[in-house]
Amino acid sequence: MNYEHAFHAGNPADVLKHSALTLLLLELTRRQDPLHYLETHAGSGLYTLDDPTGEWTQGIGKLASKSARRKLPELIPYLDFLPWNDGVLGEYPGSPLIAEACLREEDTVELWELKASAEQHLRGLFPKGKGRVSVHGGDGYEAVHRTKIPEGTRLVVHLDPPFEKVDEWDTILHTLVKATRKRPSAVFMLWYPVKEGPPHAGRPEELRSRLEAQKVPGVAVELTSTGGMLAPRTDVPKVRGALLGSGLLFVGAPHRAIAKLGSVLPELARSLARSEHGQAWQARWFGWL
Repeated sequence: MNYEHAFHAGNPADVLKHSALTLLLLELTRRQDPLHYLETHAGSGLYTLDDPTGEWTQGIGKLASKSARRKLPELIPYLDFLPWNDGVLGEYPGSPLIAEACLREEDTVELWELKASAEQHLRGLFPKGKGRVSVHGGDGYEAVHRTKIPEGTRLVVHLDPPFEKVDEWDTILHTLVKATRKRPSAVFMLWYPVKEGPPHAGRPEELRSRLEAQKVPGVAVELTSTGGMLAPRTDVPKVRGALLGSGLLFVGAPHRAIAKLGSVLPELARSLARSEHGQAWQARWFGWL
């Protein structure tokens, strides 16, 4: 996999993804049943923001001011998880650290990462002594089907693939359909890119349509830009495409968490806008039964 997490860390896609993940997990922890959080593509977990041209300047860098907290009160828990130092971030935590911060002592965390160097870095963040977090190297998609959890525990799956395989969308569909049939009470959150050109153009719409045909209900939101944004760095020409934004697809998510995300998105879009470049953001919602 060639996805450069360090360059992309903290970008608008991360802000959307981690804001939603925080709202989702905090809502689920309001309930009594314990949670088992499984992440299929966990990355290395923590990223240094030492590139002044990095995409974080378009994302989390826009939320560093005190006014951002006043305008986005629902996102204060997410912003509080970040290691600010006088309004500056030297590092950005990935979703494994954010999930661990959201969850309770009785909840468990299962992290999968295929890239060996990222897996090793992740193990350094979660040594074996931290018993409720386990780190694994291998195929996170298969782990969704194989994981064993105690009766009465709710499974929460975060699918966050790098989308560097042409058949990624088909694998996601197969995973969601199979997993929802096996675990109907589970909660799924998928992050995906919104891109121009093959193989991504039209695939989010196709995924939603095929899930509906398979009677897997859900909701999705896409945050896309007008005025352009940085092109992704990748050595894989088949998946290059122009990145327009990103989306989140939810299955089994609590309505309250989705409602909170919906209430915060308009102001988040305004906060991420770059008026000096003529860039704005727009949110679109999709739902199916």
